[in-house]
Amino acid sequence: MKLKALTIAILAGSLTAGFAHACTSVAWNTHLGTYTSRTMDWMESTKPVLGNINKGDVRSMQGNGHGDMYTVKYNIVAVLAYGELVADGVNSEGMKVDTLFYPDMTMNSVKSDNELSHFTLAEYLLANYASVEEVVEALPTLKYGSLMMDGMPVEMKLHWSVTDKSGDRLVIEMDEDGLNTYRGEEAMVMTNDPSMKYQIETRNNVKHTWEDATRDTDYGSIGNGNSPSRFVHASYFASKLHQPNSDRGAMMKLSTVPFRVPADAPYKDFGNGQGVSSYATEWTLTQSLETGESVFEYNFEDNWNTVQFKVYEMMGKKFRIPLDNSFMVKL
Repeated sequence: MKLKALTIAILAGSLTAGFAHACTSVAWNTHLGTYTSRTMDWMESTKPVLGNINKGDVRSMQGNGHGDMYTVKYNIVAVLAYGELVADGVNSEGMKVDTLFYPDMTMNSVKSDNELSHFTLAEYLLANYASVEEVVEALPTLKYGSLMMDGMPVEMKLHWSVTDKSGDRLVIEMDEDGLNTYRGEEAMVMTNDPSMKYQIETRNNVKHTWEDATRDTDYGSIGNGNSPSRFVHASYFASKLHQPNSDRGAMMKLSTVPFRVPADAPYKDFGNGQGVSSYATEWTLTQSLETGESVFEYNFEDNWNTVQFKVYEMMGKKFRIPLDNSFMVKL
């Protein structure tokens, strides 16, 4: 298997020496439908592109023509990172998948052509399944494997959230003890490591302080950008949301819930002689799974951009639209 070729196709562009990824994903069920909002927190631009994968397309199980081929069952509109990696996508059935960094991912290397790679799992789920229930049924039957890629200063490890139009929600993690999933209300917020099991236990330990809260309530976050703090932060503020009066209002409210990492925030020292690296929220995507209304906000380096689009109206078309430009646009 030519892993270098896979690197070029998926990660088109140079990577900085201090590569890291920290994101937040939140879902909210309301009387107007289900809404999602996620941040992409990163140390460099992922060069996000709004693109499509269409019903009838033939795709490879491991990316870039590697592995067995399959035929796409549902139209997809997705934010693609570093070329063709599906960071966030919605299919024509109203199912959405988010891809987030998860350093604790434990997965054997790809050994056969009928295994999915962790880089293509999000795409495959969107291409083949219409609901969380279908994904839950399919997961035990799928084969997975990880791929190493040239040019990566650390190994890219991932976990995923799946949300559908009905309001069902699933978080998928591959751990030392195997496949672990979290479903329903406990899965409405996800960040990164450690595991969802740990995150949920930590949140439950402080949740009793959230009753009759005021602005002075210590709700359990220590106020920084690490994963457990962002998990508690998003869980707390999501629990305080009032039912929306409009589709647009619901999206606006939910977009304020994930912790947004400020520009140039300290991250960590990777021991490469460059000292403490920095990171920030590169972009935020908020969507209605009922209407397809979407707002993408890009704020990184010198670019500050808001793009509005409706995913269901874009299904079945052919396009690749850069999202990191310094202007406001409505597609």
